[in-house]
Amino acid sequence: MVERINPQKFSFTPGKEPVTDSKGRTVYIRAPEITFDSAAKFWQAKNKEIHHLIDRKNFQIVVLTPYQGDVAGEFYKTQKHGYFGISPVATTIEQAFPDGETQTIIDKENLEAQSIYIVSSILTEKDLERVKRVADHFVNTLGAQFITLVCPFFGYTREDKNINKDGCYVPSTTNIRAAIGGLKAFVDRMIVIEPHSSATQACAAMFGIPLAPISPWKLIMDELKKRVEIIPEKFVVVQPDKGRNLAATRIGQYLQIPSVSFDKIRLSGQAVTVYELSEGEKSIVKGKHCLIYDDEASTMGTVYTLAEALSGYGAKSLAVCLVHCKFTPGWETKIKHPLFSIIMGTNSRQPIGNINIAKNIKIISLEPLLRQLIGADIEGVNYWQDELFRPMILQEK
Repeated sequence: MVERINPQKFSFTPGKEPVTDSKGRTVYIRAPEITFDSAAKFWQAKNKEIHHLIDRKNFQIVVLTPYQGDVAGEFYKTQKHGYFGISPVATTIEQAFPDGETQTIIDKENLEAQSIYIVSSILTEKDLERVKRVADHFVNTLGAQFITLVCPFFGYTREDKNINKDGCYVPSTTNIRAAIGGLKAFVDRMIVIEPHSSATQACAAMFGIPLAPISPWKLIMDELKKRVEIIPEKFVVVQPDKGRNLAATRIGQYLQIPSVSFDKIRLSGQAVTVYELSEGEKSIVKGKHCLIYDDEASTMGTVYTLAEALSGYGAKSLAVCLVHCKFTPGWETKIKHPLFSIIMGTNSRQPIGNINIAKNIKIISLEPLLRQLIGADIEGVNYWQDELFRPMILQEK
């Protein structure tokens, strides 16, 4: 018999919980979101379990076969001599057969490790299957007791609702829930860099997996400051939509600059319409250098539309800071908007488009953040309570 999830086990942010309609269907009107306190307690409960059962320092890091140029490969190169401990960092070797079957070989596996950190960006179904195979190997062949999946990028995060723009139920799959549900038997915890949706964490909780949603906003801002002189009275943070207000608010506080906020609605696919700023916000933007932070770039449609609006309001320039640079067809022309002064993105995933054709894109490495996160977890740090990591958690208290 299939085990059904119980979404009522956790405290949800008001208005963000799944509901049951008159026909008994579980309906996601908005992306589900669990509360800060609920997530913190869930993570700490697993922390205590780990402390009780194993030696946390008896671990091994396993970097799955990386995509060309992504952070997993860089992390492996810098850590392969055992930066954190006595175990070398392991990796996987994939052998593909003509019929589509694959064989995964573990290079430098540690037979004694009790805790395993699997590092991999998840772009495709094959990546999910690779995680499951490797986790199964360490637990059921070698006897490891805890698996932590560290994802610089986790796909499957857009299909997080089953209601259309008119509020009507749509019989479509909820991809994020299904993807995380498939990991339930293999992964004990997840650390995900800048998930697109709060549903990533909420669905993980429903399946009994604590998930830490980490934003690299501070790392990106520190890199931006190396390239651009941020003068508070000459800059303003632009919030692209309510979904990114938290990171943008923290950026404004960190850089001590004001912020303005656009609202947006998706018309269809990637088409975006932007509402006007208030008269007060227009005066803040006029003559200023603007800074925008967003989680993902596909066609660059959103930031291009924002740049058009900001140009009309008299902004001088726009520095674009992106976490996951996907770059699907169409970005090549939009990236040339004259207001863009610099475009920064992380190496969390392999872009679809060839970024080498654009001179104003700067790629920032997430490797230091991965080291920081894993190192802290080995020491048992609760990210929600720690002074350093708490501002990185994509949840409001």
